[in-house]
Amino acid sequence: MKKILAILIVISSILTSCKEEKKYTDYNENDFYEVQGIVTHAPLTDDPFDLPVAKDLHFEYFIHREKPLKGIEENFEILEDVKGFPVVILVHKNDETINFYDRIGLSENLSIDEKKILEEHFQEQKDIEKEKINKRN
Repeated sequence: MKKILAILIVISSILTSCKEEKKYTDYNENDFYEVQGIVTHAPLTDDPFDLPVAKDLHFEYFIHREKPLKGIEENFEILEDVKGFPVVILVHKNDETINFYDRIGLSENLSIDEKKILEEHFQEQKDIEKEKINKRN
């Protein structure tokens, strides 16, 4: 009897921990707004059976804050290295930790602070590229 009870507890805890995460399509699109983000890195997925272009896209959003929030888009298929690229993130109006990648590019409603941060970021990226070129020569 104790074994059966222990097995049931283990099975129920496994089943409750395997909740499926909600997708963007599970929500109403009017519940989201756009914010600016930046890709922090995009490593290949851990699954050896994924396509060689499948990456987990890590990004920061609310970049104007002292501590930007972080998000991830798993199994994102892209050929090129997108680290440092600006991205538009959809954020839920009632819970800013609920976020989804929308597209690579700039948000239509950039604040002055976000523009300044992006300008600095792009300058840093240019400097890094110049340094790489100088090392090759």
